[in-house]
Amino acid sequence: MRPPKYRHPRKRRTERPERSERSFKAPYYKERAHPESTGTESSYLKSLVDSHANVTVTMLNGEQFHGHIRYYDRYCFSVGLSSEKRKIFLRKDSVSYIAEE
Repeated sequence: MRPPKYRHPRKRRTERPERSERSFKAPYYKERAHPESTGTESSYLKSLVDSHANVTVTMLNGEQFHGHIRYYDRYCFSVGLSSEKRKIFLRKDSVSYIAEE
């Protein structure tokens, strides 16, 4: 005769407390996801490229560029300046914000 197999004792199911009795704390602030990870940044830049909309790009140091977004990738994007026939590349980490005109 074989010995009986060992069976792990099951945990007893307990009653769930009422919603008003539950004790959990909401976080003081919500952690914001980086726009690159959510896809919102790339979809916004793609819409600007497709529409050829005029934008104002403001840098962290306060300098502004007026033109349209020509190209973008993970770390930088290209702006075709409207005042001159130049194209410049800007790093995303040095940009404060982009505003449509």
